[in-house]
Amino acid sequence: MRSDILTGMHRSGHHAVTIWLFHQKETVNDFSIKTVTTWLFSLFRDQEINLYANNALKTGPKEHPDKKHLPAIVQENKPAHLLISHEREYLKDVCKIAANTNYGINKPIVVIRDFENWIASCLKMAFRDNKHLDEVIKKDYMTMYQDHLENYNSDSYYHINYNKWNRDKEYRSQICSDLGLTFTDAAKNQLSIFGGGSSFDSMQYIKNAEQMRVEERYKEVESNPVFQVIMEKNLKLLDLSNSIFK
Repeated sequence: MRSDILTGMHRSGHHAVTIWLFHQKETVNDFSIKTVTTWLFSLFRDQEINLYANNALKTGPKEHPDKKHLPAIVQENKPAHLLISHEREYLKDVCKIAANTNYGINKPIVVIRDFENWIASCLKMAFRDNKHLDEVIKKDYMTMYQDHLENYNSDSYYHINYNKWNRDKEYRSQICSDLGLTFTDAAKNQLSIFGGGSSFDSMQYIKNAEQMRVEERYKEVESNPVFQVIMEKNLKLLDLSNSIFK
């Protein structure tokens, strides 16, 4: 069984990358996952089952109680590929959590997005869902985001640049080569439904996600005083982001 864990911040594009990554297998040419439950999805290929478990290793009162049954589900189904997403965590803790499973999880895959567009999407989600900003952009989340970027060149993780993944087919092909997967590009155009879809477009582009201008989100909020204050207070983080994405 191949086991992978993919992590990222909320609004980092990691769900879109996860769904795409899950489809990079021989004979899989289109979006084809089936919903088992709200956090578990399956993909059948050549008599084998593959499982995608969304935030399955998260625990707590707000998490789905059936997530504790994942070990039994894996034991019963014996998937060819187990892919687990894990949102909002320091990378050293991702490693610890992965090591405490019996799945033999590979090097963590980390999806990163540039600071301006990440903040723009966080703000838009807060406005859209009428959430307090502290729920979306609290200090600890900013530190986690910084941790994800600061480890960009670490051999302990495999980073995926969401901006480049979104626009560069050759880069997506290289990711598959690096990870030992088969490049099909299936599901690249599928909008992720998690978190209500896009902060800006909701579910409007559910089958044609490439039409979304995800690298220009900041332009829609750059005149917002909250966005401006966040940028001014985090110039070092903005510089770190720019060193990677620009």
